[in-house]
Amino acid sequence: MDPTLTHATREQRRAARVRVRFRARYVSSTLTIDGHVTDVSPDGLFFCSDFLDARGETVRIWVALPGRQPLELRGEVRWVNDSPHGGGMGVRLIDVTLDDRAVLTALEGLETAGARLPGHA
Repeated sequence: MDPTLTHATREQRRAARVRVRFRARYVSSTLTIDGHVTDVSPDGLFFCSDFLDARGETVRIWVALPGRQPLELRGEVRWVNDSPHGGGMGVRLIDVTLDDRAVLTALEGLETAGARLPGHA
């Protein structure tokens, strides 16, 4: 769990986040950057990057998942972590399709079953 989050922020989450490391592309009105998603749930994700956007920015993120087309997700930047070696943005997902929600939910099932997620040793 991200130690920079307040207890209140963690309590606001409706779904548990799953630790992952997927390549991703982040696009907003001010930034287009490649980075990594380091945790994800059907409701949100953390996009790890040295380049940061403003809270409230509407974004599109393409997440590269093994064995399938990248997920194209829409969201809003809810919080920003500007610490070195761990900076990035917490994004609340918006209008996730049922199919994409099922894919994101299945990632949680893999982790809780003890399977290794791609990109994790």
